[in-house]
Amino acid sequence: MLAKSGLDLDEAPDETDDEELDVDIEEAEALDDPGDELQPRWDKHHRELLTSVLDYNLNTLSDLVATDQIDLSPRYQRRDRWKPDRQSRLIESFFMNVPIPPIFLNEDDYGKYSVIDGKQRLTAIHEFMRGRLRLKGLKVFQELNDKTVDDLSPSLRSVIGTRANLRATIILRQSNKEVKFEVFRRLNTGGVSLNPQEIRNSTWPGPLNELLLDLSEDATFRRLLGMAKPATSTLFKEMRDVELVLRFFAFREDWATFSGGMAKRLDQFMADNQRASQGALDEMKSSFLGTLETVEAAFGATAFRRFNPESKSWRKPVLAALFDAQMFAAMSWRPERLAPHAQQIQSAYEQLFSDAEFRQAIDAATNTPARFRSRIEITRKLLTEIVS
Repeated sequence: MLAKSGLDLDEAPDETDDEELDVDIEEAEALDDPGDELQPRWDKHHRELLTSVLDYNLNTLSDLVATDQIDLSPRYQRRDRWKPDRQSRLIESFFMNVPIPPIFLNEDDYGKYSVIDGKQRLTAIHEFMRGRLRLKGLKVFQELNDKTVDDLSPSLRSVIGTRANLRATIILRQSNKEVKFEVFRRLNTGGVSLNPQEIRNSTWPGPLNELLLDLSEDATFRRLLGMAKPATSTLFKEMRDVELVLRFFAFREDWATFSGGMAKRLDQFMADNQRASQGALDEMKSSFLGTLETVEAAFGATAFRRFNPESKSWRKPVLAALFDAQMFAAMSWRPERLAPHAQQIQSAYEQLFSDAEFRQAIDAATNTPARFRSRIEITRKLLTEIVS
């Protein structure tokens, strides 16, 4: 896919999980068709995926960001930020004329661009060209350390602003959305720094996506996830909190009949509900927040966490498998019904971590249908037996 320079410019390592990889392998095998079938498919994909490749100078890129023609969308992608020394190394690379990996942009229905890959590079360029980045830690052009673009001579400002270029591959709005989504996924498996939820954000922006982002910032949710300082949390940085919200909505009505394909289910829910009505969104919000309240009433600070029988302590990391178990088990209860039994519930839940069936349902191949259903059913049974 992309040629990597010797510079550390990737925004994050590849986050592809086993399930995503399996999907990609299956699709790659499916492409191995007889020759008489391959040509029509080749032609179809070329018609449905329209791209444009442009070289922008740094002045133009900064202007496009400043006028919102390029949306860096701080809510939209991974919520991290390069530190000034890393931003400075990128700017130094332009002075050195070192090849920089291209950025990828997605054109929306209004002709504006969102960033599929390259947000940190664009942010660094914009900050420098607007005089807000003071260079530091430069090794080759050490004389530029502690300088902003405004401190440069006019000729040097012209060189960096008009002669330094960054290539952009733009996926045009006329492209078929299903093909476009597959491009995002292939970019991800090729090493570009997108994770599954960022791919969904890029593919299906709209009211549902905004709701997912809003709910991920809910105070109760952050408290249960242990995100007192979101900026330092991996869950926050990589939008795994947003994916947990989506996970709840995608399975809340029919978790008992889940037959496999966790990632595909999440993708399909985003696609089907991209433009959900305000009434539907309001109901979803109420359901999620109400269930969170019930989970907190029952499990308190132990929510979504694993108990270690050997050390007799609760581990800090949040498990998606336990999120499933507790959210879907608690969904049919009111907080005031479970709150009086909280101590008994938490004590009984501790005992489950010594149960072989429950441990298997949360420890290995957790997204298989049988284990997905098993952990929810076990938790539902526990609540029912205690409260009833």
